[in-house]
Amino acid sequence: MHTFKTFTLAEANLILDAAQAKAEAIGVPQVICVADNAGYPIALRRLDGGKVTSVQIAMNKAFTAAGHRKPTHNYKNAVPGEEAFGIMTQHDGRFTIFVGGFPIFVDGQCVGSVAASGGNGEQDIAVCEAGIAAIMKHLGK
Repeated sequence: MHTFKTFTLAEANLILDAAQAKAEAIGVPQVICVADNAGYPIALRRLDGGKVTSVQIAMNKAFTAAGHRKPTHNYKNAVPGEEAFGIMTQHDGRFTIFVGGFPIFVDGQCVGSVAASGGNGEQDIAVCEAGIAAIMKHLGK
């Protein structure tokens, strides 16, 4: 039997609060998703002005990051001729190679993920990193 940990709703909201604050500070209307360790949403926030298309993208980034235990930007080898080409066709197209999805590890175990969509790659990364930093501080890690 496996025992695993994942975020509570309160912890997911803590991540979202920090990520939202960063998105607002840089002036980018993001959609931010926090998922459980299996990649399914715990909480999602579409900021005022956030694109409707970014909702599914953020959810898919969170799914990919938690499910595959890697940041989504690790899939630069998903172009034609590379070993991961076509991976984005898996899981009914939910597997995404867009920048801006991060697994979150606590004590070596993936406990969930955070993803942002709506900005460029650097902005999406900054928003996710703010959320991760907040939960790590909260957990004393």
